[in-house]
Parts: sequence; structure tokens; C-alpha cells
Amino acid sequence: MLVMSSTNKPYYKNSSQLDIRGKVCPLTFVYTKLALEELEKGKILEVHLDFPAALKNIPESCKRQNIAELLEIKEHLSDKQEWIMILKKL
Repeated sequence: MLVMSSTNKPYYKNSSQLDIRGKVCPLTFVYTKLALEELEKGKILEVHLDFPAALKNIPESCKRQNIAELLEIKEHLSDKQEWIMILKKL
């Protein structure tokens, strides 16, 4: 699993973090699904991404496969467009 550096503080306590910045669809969902498979039911995954289409594709694919629900998407303040997608494993 791709993990964020310890300098990035998680938004949710005891959440796992996945950094897929620089990845494009469909790999964004592939990496997200693999990370979710490592988590227990009910755990939170914070996905750091910079590919705009993934903001729609990841939640839709997670819902369709019944593996996670989208809790929120936060815009990450950076010199380029980045987001943090918060998913809860089902």
C-alpha cells in the first residue's frame, strides 16, 4: 500500500492514508481498492489524489462493488489541485 509521509496529519483518528497523486484512472481505483482490502470493516481510508476524474470514478466504483462509502472530499491546499477523499470500508 502507498502510504503518506508522517508529516501529513490525518483528518480522522486511526485512519489509513493512501497517496495516489500522479496516478490516473483506472489505476486510481485499483490502488484504492487494494488499500481498502487491507482494512477492517468500518475503518477509514484517506486517499490523497490529484486526478479530477477520480473524484467521481472512485466513489462510484466503490459503491457499485459495495466496498466503501464516500464520507467527504476535502480540497487540499497546495500549489496545484489536490484533494483528500475520505472513504469508510463497508
